[in-house]
Amino acid sequence: MNRLVALVVLCVSVLASAEDTSLRTSEWQGRIIGGMNAAAGQFPYQVSLASSAYLHFCGGAIIGDYWILTAGHCLINRKPVDVIAIVGGVRNVHGGFNYDVQQFIVHPNFNEWTQDNDIAIVRTSWAMHFNTAVFPVKMARTYTPANKAVLASGWGLTSLNVPKPADVLQFVALRTISNQECSQRFENLQNRIVTPSNLCTYSRTAQGTCMGDSGGPLVNDGELVGLVSWGIPCAVGYPDVYVRVSSFRAWITAITGVF
Repeated sequence: MNRLVALVVLCVSVLASAEDTSLRTSEWQGRIIGGMNAAAGQFPYQVSLASSAYLHFCGGAIIGDYWILTAGHCLINRKPVDVIAIVGGVRNVHGGFNYDVQQFIVHPNFNEWTQDNDIAIVRTSWAMHFNTAVFPVKMARTYTPANKAVLASGWGLTSLNVPKPADVLQFVALRTISNQECSQRFENLQNRIVTPSNLCTYSRTAQGTCMGDSGGPLVNDGELVGLVSWGIPCAVGYPDVYVRVSSFRAWITAITGVF
């Protein structure tokens, strides 16, 4: 996974000073920690966004035959020609089906520093073929409240002590919390504001998201409710913060035609 080894080192410095107000975007990028191995076909909407050298750098979710949602910060300083969308596999950049990328559409109000409006659309160069291993997920239509059971999935480190991406797609069961509670838990930090277009989960220590797999899907009852955006590395008792998909549904539909 791209830059994971360096990000593990960054995690140590973040934990040593939770009140540091100069945290960079790269230090907040999320992935799954404390998860379980996914079975083939369990998450048919899951995408691995990889470099042309087949290095996984972010996750994503299929919403249509040409269309993938991911986090906006995943695509900063990247070009479509240098990105491959890998779908239908559970092994890290091995197996599955590869699709060239034709276009990135990052939300026009994305703020790289605060990660507000941290969402982007990826268009593949040709239509993805759907089957039992590759299938789109429905976008949530309504606001997801607190105390909902959700599943997050993605590739990444299985332990902070072993700076090596997981070989198999990971998933973890979490619960949503209210934005008010989420904000209160981050009250000692500056430049990290939880907005209405965010969705938060909170779980016990050693379970949640961490570094290197942002853009991955958060699903409730078969609907895509969130995309991994940011959090304090790594699964140390702070909430994990996602893009709230329902907040951007009109924008997504206007571009993709997907409802």
